[in-house]
Amino acid sequence: MDAQAVLEQAPDGQVASSATRLAATAGWSGTGRTAALLWGLCPGSGKNPYRVCVDLGDRSTKCSCPSRKFPCKHAVALQLVHVRGDVPVADAPPDWADGWQARRNAPAAPADSSPEAVQRRARAKEKTARDRAEAVRGGVAALRDWLSDVAGSGVAGLPGRDAAWWHSITARMVDAQAPGLAAAVGGLREVVAAGGPQWAVDAADRLGGLHLLATLSEGADGPLGDVVRARLGFPVPEERVRASPGWSDRWVALLRMETDDGLVRSVRQWSWGRDRAEWVVGIRYAAGGAKPAPSLPHGREVTGTLHPYPGVAPRRVAVGELLAERPPEAIPVPMTWREALAGLEPALRADPWQRVHPLGCAAVRPTADVRFLVDVGQRALPVRGDAALDRALAITGGEPFDAWGLWDGHDLRVGAVAEPGKAPEVVG
Repeated sequence: MDAQAVLEQAPDGQVASSATRLAATAGWSGTGRTAALLWGLCPGSGKNPYRVCVDLGDRSTKCSCPSRKFPCKHAVALQLVHVRGDVPVADAPPDWADGWQARRNAPAAPADSSPEAVQRRARAKEKTARDRAEAVRGGVAALRDWLSDVAGSGVAGLPGRDAAWWHSITARMVDAQAPGLAAAVGGLREVVAAGGPQWAVDAADRLGGLHLLATLSEGADGPLGDVVRARLGFPVPEERVRASPGWSDRWVALLRMETDDGLVRSVRQWSWGRDRAEWVVGIRYAAGGAKPAPSLPHGREVTGTLHPYPGVAPRRVAVGELLAERPPEAIPVPMTWREALAGLEPALRADPWQRVHPLGCAAVRPTADVRFLVDVGQRALPVRGDAALDRALAITGGEPFDAWGLWDGHDLRVGAVAEPGKAPEVVG
């Protein structure tokens, strides 16, 4: 398994981040591995280190820590240490690790299939779901109180808030098992810290988004309910997505965006489906300084099956069977910026918290100061001045070109260009 696959085992983002930090420390001792088993000792809050075991076959884990999350951060961290190649091969595991493996391999008693046992298991599963939902409801209530305090003191007071103030509400959302809300508060903090002439407008927009999410956290159903649950941070296991019906199409992997929070790197890749005539997005993660690979070969046209997560367009997808790849052919593009922006309305209505959108326009040209791209109707859209734009201008040689990029409401980050009506070429 690579680092991304290991991190995908984490039950939430908090565990993934904590595991990445633990993997980078020098506190591990007694680590070792055989072909079937991985083990190690990690310092904890008590005098005795936590004993961590991982079955390298099915990735089952065991840790002596008191965490109720499974796998815990120690088990994920040990696997990240293993991915780096820092775990030595041993002749045999220690007794405590070998005993755990032996108990796992012992013949299991047949599961009680009586109606009463089936009902007990179903009730236990329902109770777990109810407990999680109740915890999130508590977090949403705390968020509403926090938003009321912010509204009472005013947006202008946010830059003066110290780190402890921000940490307290973020930690409360993590404790409530609502990592999506914790990430949204973190995004608001980044906007405030960045400053600039528009920071207050952007902060008010983020606060409005948090208020809307808190309001819709109860009672939303259908596709909107799927979006709200995802924004709150309820996970959808990838194996469940892969087991659902997929979409077979020719996918043109055209746009991508990479982020790095210092612990985990992510890459989002937007691909255009020819038959479905819509965008989908694949997301991959990596830790320990590794760079995640995009879901599909970037800049190529791939024939295969992608499995959609619950939600709305552009749907997140898990990669299924891929059959063939080739250079891309031309794809349709709106004729004007007005047409392109109008096409975002359904997506914004369905998911108003989505802040980055794939956008394209035919036959644009840069202004003299290269701050805008102008369409055939003489309407302009701000464009980000970066290396991708430089490559686009070098490829097109000052002639009009079809452009695709990621629009965040402020400027367009160009990701691909083409001679009008021709096949696209990625530049970012």
